[in-house]
Amino acid sequence: MQLSPVPDLPLADMKAGSGDGPAEGAASDRVVAPTRGTPKVKEDLPQIPAKKAPKADKNVAAGSRVPSARRIDDADGSFAPGVSTKLSTYVYLLVDPRTGRPFFVGRGRGDRCFRHVREARVGAKESKADSKYPMLDRIRTIEAEGRPVRIDVLRYGLSRDEALMVEASVSDALGLGAKELGSQRRPAVEVSSLLAKRVKFKRAHQVVICRVGPVGVDADYETARHGWRIGQRWTDPASVRSPKWAVLVVGDLVTGVHRIEGWEPTEGPGPGRHSFFGPPDRELEKRYVGKSVAPYLGTASQSPVTYVWCGPHWVNSPR
Repeated sequence: MQLSPVPDLPLADMKAGSGDGPAEGAASDRVVAPTRGTPKVKEDLPQIPAKKAPKADKNVAAGSRVPSARRIDDADGSFAPGVSTKLSTYVYLLVDPRTGRPFFVGRGRGDRCFRHVREARVGAKESKADSKYPMLDRIRTIEAEGRPVRIDVLRYGLSRDEALMVEASVSDALGLGAKELGSQRRPAVEVSSLLAKRVKFKRAHQVVICRVGPVGVDADYETARHGWRIGQRWTDPASVRSPKWAVLVVGDLVTGVHRIEGWEPTEGPGPGRHSFFGPPDRELEKRYVGKSVAPYLGTASQSPVTYVWCGPHWVNSPR
């Protein structure tokens, strides 16, 4: 059987200046035969209807963003189930996100740390509670700027007494000044004075307490012996009621004891100023130095001079 020759098919024009492909936008006269095994596309397939958009929540304002999950700093914030039991009693901080500094420290159980934000949001802007708890107004100010108050758990798993101790310590350290907790923060020298053993002068030791000044002043003998307002009557060492020892005090603590050999007038603000002179009494210094004279001074004592077992107004025993 004789086969007929295969006719030549015209090729599409190539891109101008290139022999790599058809020119852009050029029509092709090439006939492409269907590939064997390629399924024919049915044009009459049924159309799948598009899903309808969900209805808008009536409770959400138009244009607002719907949160994907509840934030723990929301007014209805709470710990995950079971967490409160593991926390037991804990100490927490409310932190100002604008500065990163805490403005409140508290202790509690359960969801206590979240309640302040809730109270600030639902409470009146001006209420009696704000005067007692100014942090509520602080929370409102922060949230008015569109920032959430940060809540930090500082310590957890505590007993009630442990939580109280942590809360008081943090309050002192940060200077938050929680009045109901009290405060023990003060310089170490003041703590030493506060907790020092109280002095008790023997009846035979007729002394005049000379308070040189607060902690830190110079209590050197040559500096401290001058300018005391002593009545002329009590400057005679031979007098029965005159003081026989001068006790130098800085703050509330005894720093030196000198046996008084005499007094001499000295210049100073106001009349009746005298300076004592005499050697240190080492035996009495061993007995009294480092102890507090606070019980002899009283709470309202303003004079830097106090007589004990001598002078015009005797202080016979600690008050």
